[in-house]
Amino acid sequence: MKKQNEISTKYVDVLDGIRVISVIIVLIFHFWQQTWIFPVIKTPFLSFIGITQINFTPFAKVGYLFVDMMILISGFLLFLPVARNILSGEPLSSWKSYFKKRAVRILPSYLFCVIAIFVYELAMGGYGKPVVAGAALQDLLLHLFFMHTWTVRTYLMTKLNVVLWTLAVEVWFYVLFPAFACFIKRWKNEKNARGSLIRSALLAVLLVGASHIYIHLYVLRSGSALSNAVDSAFAFVGSGIRSSYLAMVINQLPAFFGTYAVGLLGALVYVAAASKMKRKVWTGILFNIVCIGAIWLMVRMVKECSDLDLSLAQEWQMTKRLRLALVFMAVILSAAFSSGWFRFLFSNRLMRFLSGISYNLYIWHQWLCVKLKNEWRIPPWEGDVPPNQWGNEVGRAWSASYALIITLFAFGAAILATYLIERPAADLLNGRRSIYNGKLRELKNAKPKE
Repeated sequence: MKKQNEISTKYVDVLDGIRVISVIIVLIFHFWQQTWIFPVIKTPFLSFIGITQINFTPFAKVGYLFVDMMILISGFLLFLPVARNILSGEPLSSWKSYFKKRAVRILPSYLFCVIAIFVYELAMGGYGKPVVAGAALQDLLLHLFFMHTWTVRTYLMTKLNVVLWTLAVEVWFYVLFPAFACFIKRWKNEKNARGSLIRSALLAVLLVGASHIYIHLYVLRSGSALSNAVDSAFAFVGSGIRSSYLAMVINQLPAFFGTYAVGLLGALVYVAAASKMKRKVWTGILFNIVCIGAIWLMVRMVKECSDLDLSLAQEWQMTKRLRLALVFMAVILSAAFSSGWFRFLFSNRLMRFLSGISYNLYIWHQWLCVKLKNEWRIPPWEGDVPPNQWGNEVGRAWSASYALIITLFAFGAAILATYLIERPAADLLNGRRSIYNGKLRELKNAKPKE
């Protein structure tokens, strides 16, 4: 039995809460875009220390930065088994098992979302009346092959839920990951971790270098001979990616290679530290302080970005992405080694539940909030100008009601998609009983325990 003060290298409990908080900040950003409600919490109970309100407006304005945290967490968890292999000699699972786990985790909810919205848009004239078959087919097929970030029409102008761009980034890194893992893992003839650690450092340098070349030599030097040549190559294969179009290039996979490199190094640091450390009062207090400091740095970076206009903020995000990933990783690692009560803030029953539905919450929230406002007009409104732009009490009251409704719809859709699509599909694909092949009947007919 594992002793209570030992630290698990397989389950990092604080990631549940950190993931949830990141998704909710992204949700707040998208909701703020539609409501123009600035998230300010009045705190009269703190007035004795001069704090009368807490203003979360910077997080609303640039909440998209926390997609980087979500991708960092994904990279950290991907490299965690490899880090255990390198530092503890633990064997890696087969690549068949790896791809199956990734498919079971990603595909059911993703495919349901894509197909359901595609059918809806066909029926409602989203692809024209009569249907423009070429545009509809291109949108669907590129999404099914996770290539939708390659063209403007299927990425920035897609009818199939623009936030799905993150899945394209993630899935293509999943495809590349086995090659990275095979390169850095402990080889059979290696008696210690030195060689693997050297290769890990080399891989991290290569990933950061590739990201740097993409950002600084391709994107930020648009018009140069290199950028023009790459743009021509993209155009030749039918892609809409071009260096001068910042909205297209900012979220392509190469821009995140540095973030994944930080995930690799973070996994190695975590396993190395967790294998040797024990949970003690004073070390917990020390990491509490470090985590608070890392959160303070994170808040400063968010505010720095939020003070810029859109184009400069996007450029800031690209050039500061590696630094932001390092600060995010400092938050993750220090929280993971902090005191029990501090970790409880990120790892409790509510956080675990929200973490369980967070994937579907992320998938559905933005599409629903746009449809509710502009197409379904819930709550009802008339005219050509949405109520959040009216600038009067009626408009502000409508925005408050709308904010409540989109929150309820987003969480309701996430719960339904998780428990009716994601988990039953995972049961079926893993050969377990599900609500679709007898599980409900078993529960109904189960005899109560005596």
